[in-house]
Amino acid sequence: MAVISAALMLMAAAALTSRDLPLVVQAAFSIASVVIGLGYAVLWLRGWPTKRQSLAMAWLGGGIVAAGCVLQPQPVIALMGCTGVAILGGYAAFFHNTKAITVVVVFGIAAGVLCAIRVAAVDGWVVATAGLWLVIELNLAVPLAIQTVVRTLGADVVRSDQDPLTGVLNRRAFYERAATLLTSPGNDLHLVVVMIDLDKFKRLNDAYGHLAGDQALTAVGWVLRESSTSSAIIGRFGGEEFIVIDAAPADVAERLPAELCAAIAASPHPVTASVGAAIVRWGCGSAMDDLIRAADAAMYAAKRAGGNQTRICRPARVGG
Repeated sequence: MAVISAALMLMAAAALTSRDLPLVVQAAFSIASVVIGLGYAVLWLRGWPTKRQSLAMAWLGGGIVAAGCVLQPQPVIALMGCTGVAILGGYAAFFHNTKAITVVVVFGIAAGVLCAIRVAAVDGWVVATAGLWLVIELNLAVPLAIQTVVRTLGADVVRSDQDPLTGVLNRRAFYERAATLLTSPGNDLHLVVVMIDLDKFKRLNDAYGHLAGDQALTAVGWVLRESSTSSAIIGRFGGEEFIVIDAAPADVAERLPAELCAAIAASPHPVTASVGAAIVRWGCGSAMDDLIRAADAAMYAAKRAGGNQTRICRPARVGG
């Protein structure tokens, strides 16, 4: 990025080699090219720019390249140079939004039209049209292709957060989302962590096969999503174990574990669950790992009692 930024200084040659421009215009454009190119090269060597600095680079860089092409005295070279604006359009596609891309694309195509008019006067409209089409194609295709790739990769990242069988979050993604929840303001809510372990799941696999077991896990994932609030964070901890965390009013937090247990038992698959929960008032100094351990202990108590039931613990203070 430092090298690409420094290359903007070369646009000064476009003005300096043009004999028809006033000296003031030559000097102003050349100084602007050198200052912007060198300034952004130094900025990139020092570290990442801010969002505003990055956006300004895309727009200033695209504007300088477009202006340099218009100032280039050789019409064909000027027209072909307009394809260079696509580099700044690609940069905008990587790091910014459609509005930023549009501004850069307008710079490139507008400069291309002006340069194509000059080419037509010398070499005819056939050459000018072919060159202009190349400019338009590159200035549109490069940002569009890059933005498509970026969005596709973004969708893959989202999908990589999900457990492919049950549709809930995997363990890593659950911890990431839960950490975000714990930093949000509580507003007189209670934090509830629910550990869920399916009862005698191995017997289900042995009796009906692993396909039936997978279908049961998929159904449980759907039940948990349907029975929880929209703010709940739901994850699969591996095997037949699930976890739900939510910030809710006291009455909702108290009802949630039993409701999840009943919903799993009511599913069309022959499966029940032992459910343990830890419920604390928001802001009591609770640590996520400690709450999970407390909920896990409650879940094992439910399992020892025979399963298909709920145990709730209310730690006064955990995690310090």
